[in-house]
Amino acid sequence: HDYFEPSLYQQDANTQNLIAKGRRNRMITVFWYLSDVEDGGETVFPIADRAKEPPKHLHCENGLRVHPEAGKVIVFYSQTPDGGLDRYSLHGACPVKEGIKWAANKWVWNAPMGFVSED
Repeated sequence: HDYFEPSLYQQDANTQNLIAKGRRNRMITVFWYLSDVEDGGETVFPIADRAKEPPKHLHCENGLRVHPEAGKVIVFYSQTPDGGLDRYSLHGACPVKEGIKWAANKWVWNAPMGFVSED
């Protein structure tokens, strides 16, 4: 997931401050593929089809897979419309079998983060 699950950070004051104790979180991920990959390197969403939770490690054979192609962009939500955390946004990277994968991402938060001064 790209969101912060507040219950996992109870002992981490810095993260609790960052997410305002759960009121602030990553809402949307925009993910750009910057290179073509000959084989492998997919982004996998193993429970996007509302399947059961995957095993402890991700399997690239299951779920929705997006093959990396230069210029392709995927956008996915980490929160539901009511502000809840969307467990179906779970994702991972499959191993690159041939080629090199370059990508970039942008997280859109549900509240101002204050990283940039408004002056």
